[in-house]
Amino acid sequence: MLVRRPVPIVVTPGGLVPLGVFALMFVAFSGGSTPSGLVAAALLGGVGGVVSLIVHELGHVSVARRLTGVRPAKVSLMCLGAATHLEGSYRTGREQARMALGGPEASFAFALALTVPTLLPAPVGLKVCGLALALLNVAIGVLSLLPVHPLDGHKLIVGLVWWVVGSEARARRIVKHVGFACVAVDICAAAILLAERPLIGCTAAALFAAAFTQKRFFGQPTRV
Repeated sequence: MLVRRPVPIVVTPGGLVPLGVFALMFVAFSGGSTPSGLVAAALLGGVGGVVSLIVHELGHVSVARRLTGVRPAKVSLMCLGAATHLEGSYRTGREQARMALGGPEASFAFALALTVPTLLPAPVGLKVCGLALALLNVAIGVLSLLPVHPLDGHKLIVGLVWWVVGSEARARRIVKHVGFACVAVDICAAAILLAERPLIGCTAAALFAAAFTQKRFFGQPTRV
């Protein structure tokens, strides 16, 4: 267990895999050739990436602590990323929408904070590190808002439609029907990105796959 408050943050078997994945990503994008430069990029990506995942999940935790329908139980680091475990169920669509926005909001706020060194008379190295981690957090926030089940973007849309129509079941049916029409667009966009920018496309696909899997199997509230 890493932290007990505001909720327990635990490392599951394989929970250090994201550290290695982010380290490799930063090494690949660094363009460095010296051993010291590659090690620095790996440390920045590995540690900074894991911290960024935790910050994203703590954004959900912060919102959940203010809601009446759900309660945050713990945050887990796992081989596919990180996940917030919730107990209870959403009472309204507004609660679900607010909860979905908590993680992306935290990622964007963290990204903004990381850009502060670039505006100050700080060493160039510090500015580059801050900018790199800021871009990573922006990427995490943007990818989590994709309107694809079961990412935050999908939960946000369901929550908003539920808020409007007054029924969770009806909202999910509406979003499901609309979602089928968007699948072809998503596949085409992914294919174009992979073809035009393979490194960026593969990175985005890896982040999306990790986010999709951890949200699918570990990010859903437990109904009681």
